[in-house]
Amino acid sequence: MKNAKNKFGTKPLKEVLKEVVAQRPLQKGVQNVRICNSWEEVMGAHIKQYTEQVRFSHNILYVSLRSAPLRMELSYQLELITERLNNHLGESFIRKVVLN
Repeated sequence: MKNAKNKFGTKPLKEVLKEVVAQRPLQKGVQNVRICNSWEEVMGAHIKQYTEQVRFSHNILYVSLRSAPLRMELSYQLELITERLNNHLGESFIRKVVLN
């Protein structure tokens, strides 16, 4: 059946989507969303509830937090947080995490 589809020049949807996402502008946008979402996935629900905004620019992840004590506590662990985020992503996208 797969050969019949290839005979007509069609591709599986998964392959087509990969090609579309691989286009530079779209890939960068998808990558930014994935990186920002990794903050919530790695840090957990407790930290998420105090997070106001997460944005990624020039290999720096900017995170706005509502809690000054939490911001202070996390500031002592920035290298570990950066390492955990990059491990989660499977690549070293994040050079630095900045908490505001």
